[in-house]
Amino acid sequence: MKSDCLQRFIFDNAPIRGEWVSLQESWQEVLNRRQYPTAIRRVLGEMMGAAALLTATVKISGRLVLQIRSEGPVSLMMVECTSENTLRAFAQWDGEVSDEAGLVDLTGGGTLAITIEAEGAKQPYQGVVSLQGNSITETLETYFEQSEQLATKIWLYANEHNVAGLFLQQLPSEEAQKEQAEEDWSRVSQLAATITDEELLTLEIETLLHRLFHEEQVRLYEPAPLKFACTCSRARVAETIGMLGQAEAEEIIDSEGSIEVACEFCNEHYHFDRVDVTELFTNTVSTEGDPDTLH
Repeated sequence: MKSDCLQRFIFDNAPIRGEWVSLQESWQEVLNRRQYPTAIRRVLGEMMGAAALLTATVKISGRLVLQIRSEGPVSLMMVECTSENTLRAFAQWDGEVSDEAGLVDLTGGGTLAITIEAEGAKQPYQGVVSLQGNSITETLETYFEQSEQLATKIWLYANEHNVAGLFLQQLPSEEAQKEQAEEDWSRVSQLAATITDEELLTLEIETLLHRLFHEEQVRLYEPAPLKFACTCSRARVAETIGMLGQAEAEEIIDSEGSIEVACEFCNEHYHFDRVDVTELFTNTVSTEGDPDTLH
């Protein structure tokens, strides 16, 4: 079965588009970096699949971020997918979490933010929606209905090995074709609703589309590969330390002996001792005094 890829498809006989995603290696990269309770792992995997699907719909150069914030046991969940088809994800939680916990149990409510950061844009776009029902799919479907007024159906499934997702969306149509478009959407979405978690997780996309839509005219596009990648680096951490200011950075060194920073996404650890911090601010001062340096 194809893994770590996304494939788009359209219906030639109806104003409907779709996407399918399958993740394995990139999902394992996330899980290998931090041990998550079963319930959190399930929701984080679904968010990862959703981020890949949504990034394909916006078609921009940049990145899309899905972020859940709540006052519940899970305070933060975050997934990032870029136009370069890279993914990364993490979750923060406190205390014991039941394996059977659903989204409501994990969050007690909360919000889902969808942020799109397009290259060259003056500021990012962000849409925020309250968590709906007990699943990521319900929340995202509500978001599309409210923000874009486009009928959308999403199926997501994640276990300890794989993530899979299916996305269907009704496209805008002329007023004269509205009635037919609604009939098409009702028919196609009902057919898609017969899918099982096992089919979504195990069937090749060609087999899955034939199983669901063999009487429809479906055109499948070439797969786009996906992979895990983290953008953290020692240079970026040094830049963050520089923003603290030399006095505060040296105060931390005096108190702790060093500055330790761990990337939430990939769990890479960065160590800065007194020599590193002194050099960092010496270089900063030197650079600021150089009139030929671009900032």
